[in-house]
Amino acid sequence: MPRTRHTLMQILIPALLLLLSACSNGPRTISISEGELQNRITKELSVPTTLLRIFDVNLSNPIIRLDGDTQRLHAQIDTRISNPLTQKSVQGMIGISGKLGFDAASSTLMLSESRVEKLDIQGMELDDTHSELLNLLAAKLGAELLSNIPLHTFKPDDLKIGNRHYVPTDFRISGHNLKITLSPQ
Repeated sequence: MPRTRHTLMQILIPALLLLLSACSNGPRTISISEGELQNRITKELSVPTTLLRIFDVNLSNPIIRLDGDTQRLHAQIDTRISNPLTQKSVQGMIGISGKLGFDAASSTLMLSESRVEKLDIQGMELDDTHSELLNLLAAKLGAELLSNIPLHTFKPDDLKIGNRHYVPTDFRISGHNLKITLSPQ
């Protein structure tokens, strides 16, 4: 019996060490799909907002695309802008893009450095003054509404394995997925 216990320990200890080394302290990668990101953006943009205290803005039906070449998220969003003072509204589409980054305070993947790539308002023929005003409004819209959109909030378990804490260090778009590298602290 002691011989069997000794043999068992000789097998069990190396197996446990091998298992522990497999749970290494190195980086790990998680993946978030375009569909998951689109669902989150749809939820975030579903709340109407007021811009410049004058215009009511409704954004809906975002269609996103992850661009591996530029490492940016691109979105086309249906837009309706109305002015309660004049009772007029216009509809169209806004195209935006943004970089992906991490906000450590909230453990959230955010859309940052947003910019308006395209603005197409239906039925509007604008002179230079109104066109410039609309472009300024679009830039303001991009800066106020679309920057820092939370795309994914990491749960505490996502950033901790055992006693080891991880932090997102790299974001790479690969195909239709966002690959996030988590490195140990």
